[in-house]
Amino acid sequence: MSSYKLHIIRLGLFVILGFLCFQPVDAQRYRHTTTTVTTRTVTTGPRYYPPPRPVPPPRPVPVPVPRPVPVPVPYHPYHPYVYHPYVPYYWGPTWHPIGFMVATLTTAAIIVSVENQKYHYDQGVYYIEVNNQYKVVPAPVGVVVSSLPSGYSTVVVNSATYFYYGGAYYVKESSSYKVVAPPTGAVVSKIPDGATETTVNGQKYIEYNGTYYQPISQGGQDAYEVVVIK
Repeated sequence: MSSYKLHIIRLGLFVILGFLCFQPVDAQRYRHTTTTVTTRTVTTGPRYYPPPRPVPPPRPVPVPVPRPVPVPVPYHPYHPYVYHPYVPYYWGPTWHPIGFMVATLTTAAIIVSVENQKYHYDQGVYYIEVNNQYKVVPAPVGVVVSSLPSGYSTVVVNSATYFYYGGAYYVKESSSYKVVAPPTGAVVSKIPDGATETTVNGQKYIEYNGTYYQPISQGGQDAYEVVVIK
């Protein structure tokens, strides 16, 4: 055998061996592998849905507890509230409290009238005739007298001047004096006999002839201020 043929045979064997040796690598490189796929049949039933969660009951709405309402302190724009016992005041022997009866009047008594009602006026006290006697009544609002009795005091409220005597308030009209309703804010130091202590909203007041007076302190002295109770 010639060397040429021998060379050809060797070359062929080399090619065959190379093919056999490198086939797995090439197969893996180019994924020439056989894959066995196993399939299974899954039988499915109705889809499971979890039961709904229970709805929690609504929270109770808290009921507000009413707070105690504080007792309002009486309003005093200028004077502090200071309680002091009521002591009735008398304006002398010619002055009498409401309801007092006398048999006769002095010669100084005069007749005054308002709204068709006749009164007897004597030194700051007003009377009506009852069974041939004379009974003391409150000073009628609107009546006009020519003079004031001695012992009256001056009260200023909101720049207006009033004259006070025996529980009655007067304003000057020309040369006379007219009885007016007690002005709110008037401060006096004397309240006549016949007043009563009363409690409103936890505070003590002095009530006289339908007018409420609040105990106060003015300049370190006991006094009373006319107030409106609501």
